Amino acid sequence: MITTKLPTIKKHIDDATNQLVVEKGEITVGIDTSLFAEERWERFFPHNAKNETLFAYVERIQNAGVVGGANIVSDLKALYCFMESDEIPDFKSFLQMFDLADTEYLKALSNKIKFVFEIALKTATANAKN
Repeated sequence: MITTKLPTIKKHIDDATNQLVVEKGEITVGIDTSLFAEERWERFFPHNAKNETLFAYVERIQNAGVVGGANIVSDLKALYCFMESDEIPDFKSFLQMFDLADTEYLKALSNKIKFVFEIALKTATANAKN
């Protein structure tokens, strides 16, 4: 399994100063391009899976150049299916690790999503040739 780091953001109010505190961090995740990723796609997102496979979805959005844009939640659905980490208990928790209000952070997250999708597609292409 290929490992990488996902950028995360946690926010809380400091009780002493009554100020918003933003903590940028990252978690280490494995990129799982096995058949289990496709199974997660079907199990967690059956509405999407009835129309196309996970790999077909990723290939389509990459070819259209729309990864990380207005469809960020859809991108995160696909990303979630490729991720393996004890720090990601469920999809809700996964989504709560990200903050779309920070433009700089959103750009870093979008770049990481593109990277994971490129790895997944390269792995799928390599496996298809074997």
